[in-house]
Amino acid sequence: MASHEFSSSVSRRDLPPWKPEYESALQETDHKILFKGIEVAEAAIVTRREILMKSPDGFAERQEIKPALAKLRNLKKEVLKFL
Repeated sequence: MASHEFSSSVSRRDLPPWKPEYESALQETDHKILFKGIEVAEAAIVTRREILMKSPDGFAERQEIKPALAKLRNLKKEVLKFL
């Protein structure tokens, strides 16, 4: 289910603040834990998106957010059968 999207040479401190939660959710295999992980990742992404909307910086990060949220929604739908 999970795919490691980043090289291990990329430091966690170099990642956007929502990325560790997002990656954790993508790697989770326990369905009981996965739902909570998705909620945490979505909250982190939405919070960051709100911050970025008020800033002229972060264009590349804003471009990453939409597909990340879509991937989490797909996990809920396909893996957890959440409608």
